[in-house]
Amino acid sequence: MSQTYHILTAQQMFAADKATITAKQSTSLELMERAGQAILPLCHKLKLDAGRVVIIVGQGNNGGDGLVAARLLRLKNVPVTVIPLIPIESLQGDAAIQAKLAHEAGVKIRPATCADDLPALQAWLHRAVIIVDAIFGIGLNKPIQGWIAQAIQAINHMDRPILSVDIPSGIDANTGKVLGEAIQATATLPIAAYKWGHWLQQGHKHSGHIFTPAHIGIDAKTLQHAQQLVSDRASNSVLINEHMIHQAIAKRDSQAYKHSSGYVWVFGGSIGYTGAPQLAAMGAQSVGAGLVSIACPPDTHTIIATSSLEVMVHPQNHAPWQCADAIVAGMGWDESQHDTLHQLLQHHAPLVLDASALHILSNSQTLQKALRQRSAFTVLTPHPGEAAQLLHTSTANIQENRLESVLKLAKNYQAWVVLKGAQTLIASPKQQVWLNPFGSANLATAGTGDVLAGMIGGLLANQAQSTLQDGQKMIAAVAMHGIAGAKSGWYKAGQLPNLVAKEVTQLLSIH
Repeated sequence: MSQTYHILTAQQMFAADKATITAKQSTSLELMERAGQAILPLCHKLKLDAGRVVIIVGQGNNGGDGLVAARLLRLKNVPVTVIPLIPIESLQGDAAIQAKLAHEAGVKIRPATCADDLPALQAWLHRAVIIVDAIFGIGLNKPIQGWIAQAIQAINHMDRPILSVDIPSGIDANTGKVLGEAIQATATLPIAAYKWGHWLQQGHKHSGHIFTPAHIGIDAKTLQHAQQLVSDRASNSVLINEHMIHQAIAKRDSQAYKHSSGYVWVFGGSIGYTGAPQLAAMGAQSVGAGLVSIACPPDTHTIIATSSLEVMVHPQNHAPWQCADAIVAGMGWDESQHDTLHQLLQHHAPLVLDASALHILSNSQTLQKALRQRSAFTVLTPHPGEAAQLLHTSTANIQENRLESVLKLAKNYQAWVVLKGAQTLIASPKQQVWLNPFGSANLATAGTGDVLAGMIGGLLANQAQSTLQDGQKMIAAVAMHGIAGAKSGWYKAGQLPNLVAKEVTQLLSIH
């Protein structure tokens, strides 16, 4: 069973720390000791050679973690220097204790506390084979200015690997925004749990490679309880992992037939937009749908039918779609499909709404009411522009507030929502969130969203996976789409379904 990794806000993490200490599962000093220990193997992994480790520390627990690492490195005879950017005597609590222990262990501590010390700081940085950033942790809530900002600029100008402890100093742990200046890390070691700042906005770029969180003695139940106790954002936030894909892909039973593998109906197309429903149909086939049909406007039927082999194509007004196990709608539609969408919302099958279906929905109170009254599983798959239409705001506002936006969409429309883009977010009507770490800029290509909508429909339709919840199937589709999209050697959306099919085949071979 794969481990579940939660994504926390700073406030939730502080609550989990406090709960662990209050329950006497660990003392604060023990938590700090374990965090420092976790830094050591990554220092060795990222070091260019056997030279000096330079650890830059500030006030608070983050600096204390760095001091623990320095002491332990010194005890292993690794050359290490600690550069406090604040007077060492100003350290308090556990950090002050760790500074004393480091000094007693023989660690070189060379404070650099003002702009006059910049040449000395730069000299130590040049001697480093790796720099450890332990300046600010997740408690930072105001812009970095003055000497500390100048020191961070100097660190970023070095051509050395930089390992940030917990989060790159200068990144807001909740939003991922840069607070004045921020470390540009080569890699980041989250402590106890991922933070939203690792994934959102500039935080993801500044974090570099994000390692699996260091286990320091705060258990998963405590982390999850902290999320629910301090539900300042989502009630439960999880990073998607490959196990979630594995459980959604199963070998067909030897007695399987095409209907038992699911019948997907794709509604889409208009003059000039005939490729979109075909891409969605290919997406549904790529994840193993047994049957796929396209229902399109009569004036596009000939065009779509003559270019589709395995997919059945019907004029929309003569399509026997009521037998669908899942419906995907909206790709390539025009504004005339309001009534069709209203019909689909009355059907009992799982429904995926994409592209123009979202635009039509955003402008109709009647459709919005029908959606909220719907008991069957429904998922909206907007890109940021479509999300802006649904929330009647700007695309820029959506991008600056992706987490808040996906939660608001799921709550307002009482549907599951896939907010596409870098680090795609999925939200449920119960305000649960999943973040997809898979994917690449390759997916910023016209038509890839159509393929994703079809993939979601294909997994939702699969009756063989009846024990799996629809939300789990949809999460798996999003992750698989991202993994396939990160592969090299493809440039057009029409190539993506074949990559997905290869991923499915590979997964089936290891079951």
